Amino acid sequence: MKYQVETQALPYSTIILHCLKYPSKGVFGLLIGNKKGDKVTITGCVPLSHESTPLAPPLELATSLVHGKFGASLVGVYFSNSTPSDTSLNVYATRLADRISNVTSSPAVLVQVMNERLVSDCEQDRLVAYEKDGESWKEAKTIFQGSNFLRGLQAVIRKKLYRELADFENHLDNPEFDFYNTNLSNKLVQVAEFRS
Repeated sequence: MKYQVETQALPYSTIILHCLKYPSKGVFGLLIGNKKGDKVTITGCVPLSHESTPLAPPLELATSLVHGKFGASLVGVYFSNSTPSDTSLNVYATRLADRISNVTSSPAVLVQVMNERLVSDCEQDRLVAYEKDGESWKEAKTIFQGSNFLRGLQAVIRKKLYRELADFENHLDNPEFDFYNTNLSNKLVQVAEFRS
């Protein structure tokens, strides 16, 4: 099946902020959304890790917690590589996506952040989506909302709200950190006028 993947403004911005908080590291997170026919709409995300080679036990624990909270709405994985020029698929991200497919009994999508596009005035889509085709991953069609929310994203970046983002790895270091980023999401809605 050829998926079309659309990422709403709030998770899109959260993913970008995760990358900006850790500019020299690879990041990983889970995607929340819904599937209708051949369209996957990403409505939320949960940042997991900021290590290029994350440890399996924390990822397993986080995946179980997120699946317990969101169930079938767990639709995939996002990641970025540690260097801007590296556009390869991260083996840890693909394994995690395969794990999500097994847990949810539904094909997972994989979304890669194109690091060289992480500049505030970039007018291009910063995300590329993939779907599993047999044993390999192939690019899926992405639906990009363009200027509909780029101005909001730029406002969020100028406010340096990435400093407030917490991933699951931060939560393991200090349980007071909310890796679901509820307060940050509220601020993103206020600053960028995104609808949650």
